[in-house]
Amino acid sequence: MKKIILPILLLTTILSFAQNDSGNGDVNKNEGFFNITKIGYVTNTSVKQELFIEGEGNIFSELNNSESHAWSLQTINGYFISPYFSLGIAIGLDSDNNFTTLPVMLDIRTYMSDEEDSFYAFLDIGPTLRIGGENSELRKGMAFNIGVGYKFKVAEKLFLISDLTYSHKTVSLTNEGIGTSDNIIKANGVGLNLGIIF
Repeated sequence: MKKIILPILLLTTILSFAQNDSGNGDVNKNEGFFNITKIGYVTNTSVKQELFIEGEGNIFSELNNSESHAWSLQTINGYFISPYFSLGIAIGLDSDNNFTTLPVMLDIRTYMSDEEDSFYAFLDIGPTLRIGGENSELRKGMAFNIGVGYKFKVAEKLFLISDLTYSHKTVSLTNEGIGTSDNIIKANGVGLNLGIIF
């Protein structure tokens, strides 16, 4: 399944770029449709497992996160409601020491300026699926990212973004959702992302 996901993400990015490069006059990349494709690195600050045992209740255990980190690839397709505010759908692939997940999240961004260089804040929230691992079954979860960043122009029609993010991910290790599962993992971390705006 991992072999299928990466080509889908890349195809989505290429199609978005082709759609947006049609001379819409958006010199500051803050009007109409857009695509952000970014890669990121997250250092996990906390990884906990919550296990329910019949007759004993919930047992919490701190997993070793001294070398726990995650790499991510994400593409966001969205629309600027105004030069200061955008909504989009973020699809990604996150891989860390414990599991690989496929998040699909609502992306909300607010920009401090309508100029070509601007600070921004963002919030991503939505469901995620754990892929691979035990029996290669899809497992349900939830992902949440909040952060701040900077959009800047590096060349004619070329804009980059860089942001810092706080990341929270909860994944079920059973076939149940996270609300009813008796075995879940919660991972919190701080990350750095670098991306390009099409």
